[in-house]
Amino acid sequence: MELKTGDVYRIECGSFLSDDLTVSLFSLYQPLIGRDAAALYMTLYSEGCRQKTQESHARLLAILNMSIDDLERARIRLEEYLLLRVYMQTQETRTSFVYVLNAPLSVSSFLAQKELMGLLAAALGSRQMEMTVAKLQPAGLPGANYREITRAVSHARRSVSYDRSVDYSRPEKRYRFSDADTEINFDYERFLSQTSTLVFPAELRSRENMQLIGQLATVYGLSAERMRILVMRCININAMTFDAEKLKVLCQKTQPDVMQAKDPYSLPPVSFLQARQNGAPVSVADRRILENLSLNMKFSGEVINIMIEYILRVSQNRLVKSFVDMVAGEWARDGVKTREQAFAAARKTPPGGGGRKTGRDMPEYYERLENSPEEKASDEQLQEVQEMMKRMGRQ
Repeated sequence: MELKTGDVYRIECGSFLSDDLTVSLFSLYQPLIGRDAAALYMTLYSEGCRQKTQESHARLLAILNMSIDDLERARIRLEEYLLLRVYMQTQETRTSFVYVLNAPLSVSSFLAQKELMGLLAAALGSRQMEMTVAKLQPAGLPGANYREITRAVSHARRSVSYDRSVDYSRPEKRYRFSDADTEINFDYERFLSQTSTLVFPAELRSRENMQLIGQLATVYGLSAERMRILVMRCININAMTFDAEKLKVLCQKTQPDVMQAKDPYSLPPVSFLQARQNGAPVSVADRRILENLSLNMKFSGEVINIMIEYILRVSQNRLVKSFVDMVAGEWARDGVKTREQAFAAARKTPPGGGGRKTGRDMPEYYERLENSPEEKASDEQLQEVQEMMKRMGRQ
């Protein structure tokens, strides 16, 4: 039915808009319903809280500065997303409407709705949607040990196409970047809970930046607290920029956090190499080698550690970049991705020969791990590693 300027309306609503619901309306609903619909909703809300009698739609048109057709289109958008219910009574000279406002979903409830998040991704694009989620996601959400059990309710009447494999309500999913990066071992939730948006703005928490932070922390054995300090030094708030190269340099110069591990090969590569050096700090040149193996060659920490131990044993404890690149290139071409494949690759004759020791000259622990990858170090071997870790901590 065509809406007329002389038709009257009455608004029913309560004072229900909290800060959270207002944020939800403008940050989450507005990209879906449009600015005219968002403005109409807020106008109806503010008018309804103080309305005494019925009024004509001419008042809404004057306040909103829009045509009657634009007003009707905006009203329909609100109805589509269940923000507004409309009741009508036809009389001889005019039509009366009752507008009943519904509260928008809270931010957390909206983020848990796959259909609405699919629509939001289509409206904003993936990058802007990730930025919106980063701004609105609370820091203290449950971690990986929790699973979502909220009952899903459809709040969009029309049929939409969206990726059902993506669970937008699980915050940890944001930090799984690709199959090649599943070995990132970094506590993102702890990092973000301790890092204010005032020093690390949500605009800079892009997929690329977050991935780099996790990769560098994994390679260099840096905790969430240590990375927070380094990241803060790489941000220019005025220019709204993040200096990735500076972060790499800072990580290269920072001593790793002392860590304990029953399996030495599970240590961060820098910590593993420092342990192999009896606690002596790893040089910047060697740190760059390890960083390249992780960031550019895409090897996991375990594979890097096995490769480094192999190279040190066949090259008289020398870590020569050209030889490391040669071995890394061969392992990459052979598709070495797991520790089992790394152990197998280490059994081969070293690239280039040159009289180096072969992979047969390996420690007993190495031999047993190759035959039974799940086997852990003995108490004596664990004690040896722990002593090396203590020496590292005194450096």
